[in-house]
Amino acid sequence: MDGWSGHTYKLVKPDGSWVYTRVYLSTDQGVRNMTADEAAKHAGENDAWATDDLYNNIQSGNYPSWTVGIATMTPEQAEAYRYDILDLTKDWLGVEYHEIGRITLTQNPENYHAEIEQSHFSPANMVPGWEPSNDPVLQSRLFAYNDAGRYRVGVNAEEIPVNCPFSSVANFDRDGHLSSHGNQGGRLNFPAEILDPIHIIDRPGTAIDHPLEGASTVQWLSEIDENIDYEQPRLFYEGFSQTDKDHLYSNIAGTLVNVDHQPVLDALFEQFGKISPALLTGVQTAYQAKQASA
Repeated sequence: MDGWSGHTYKLVKPDGSWVYTRVYLSTDQGVRNMTADEAAKHAGENDAWATDDLYNNIQSGNYPSWTVGIATMTPEQAEAYRYDILDLTKDWLGVEYHEIGRITLTQNPENYHAEIEQSHFSPANMVPGWEPSNDPVLQSRLFAYNDAGRYRVGVNAEEIPVNCPFSSVANFDRDGHLSSHGNQGGRLNFPAEILDPIHIIDRPGTAIDHPLEGASTVQWLSEIDENIDYEQPRLFYEGFSQTDKDHLYSNIAGTLVNVDHQPVLDALFEQFGKISPALLTGVQTAYQAKQASA
């Protein structure tokens, strides 16, 4: 499957100039899906089927890879764009992605717990030149993901080998429960500047203050804009082949038969109709067929 950054970030030069950016990972294997019946069969026979498939392909040298592309927008282009470029629910339609590299998985873990279960990821872990945007959901995740990692793995989550950098680090993230990687040795806790100077890299270009104004973004929006918010779901649906549409109808109907509250069912059908009358008709027909066979 493909992957992408739902969030919008910033690429920043040392002089402080910057652009918005999003990343797209395009599978080099091609997109392949299962029908609901095929997925149920595989899950019933082996509920770790996808993990097993990935492991076996890497083990046999059939390394999976993804082509990485980035798209950029200047603040002025973002202001003039039809969609809120910070909206997690909107793709950047009509914006060119430039290929910058490839991700290839070449090695399986030697110990699943140490290298997979203990791995910790956070959008707050950034390299110089890569900065967060004002995306409100991203801003909350900058805090929440690291906080969740400390709760799940421990206060020294970033010291565990699978999470720590290859090079040694000297900082004030030290001590605490389950310190596991040397605890930075005999370095003084509170160094005297004249004896052990702290070298801080000055990056003034990363201090960006861009106001939340104009068409590019909104700080708070909880209402549906029917002129905008159904466009991309409609384009997504209309890009399906008839076979894919039939599978979509069946998949949705397979869950709707479990809804026993009529106002909820009516509200769902109303949403489908706003996306496309054909989608509504297809789902309703599949729903009636599922009910009849239940």
